[in-house]
Amino acid sequence: MGMDQDFPMTRTQLRVLAVGLLAMAIVGVVVFGGFVPGVRPAPTPSTIEVNGQPYYFTVESLAPPALLENVSPPQQFVFHHVTFVLWIVNWYSVTGPELYGNGTELNGTTYSFVLGIPGSTTGGTNQFLSPDLLFGVYWLGGLLAGNTARLMVHA
Repeated sequence: MGMDQDFPMTRTQLRVLAVGLLAMAIVGVVVFGGFVPGVRPAPTPSTIEVNGQPYYFTVESLAPPALLENVSPPQQFVFHHVTFVLWIVNWYSVTGPELYGNGTELNGTTYSFVLGIPGSTTGGTNQFLSPDLLFGVYWLGGLLAGNTARLMVHA
């Protein structure tokens, strides 16, 4: 018996091979077709240019304070390794609400900000960029501001 002799597959072996290939194809479609959350690569985030610098951004909805409450509960968002904590103050005020928050970078550095300050000398601030320009937040502010904030991280 030489090593170059052909060994034909039996019907049972062919069936096992076909079932195995079919099972692998199904697993591939399920995993890489997006049916398993977290396995498919995330889509490329949107970008925006701020002061000549590119930033990835996402828009998040904020929960307004409960009826007749002054402050909303803090909400946490993680975007591109920056942890944002945001809450709304004075939602029902005639002078308009303010967005308070802070951003914590991966190295632990935290910067705090307030947006939409109605009595400020600059007439209100609707954008914050961290001093190191790693992240930022934009909030329209004012009475008709809505409850969304744009979170930005340097691209």
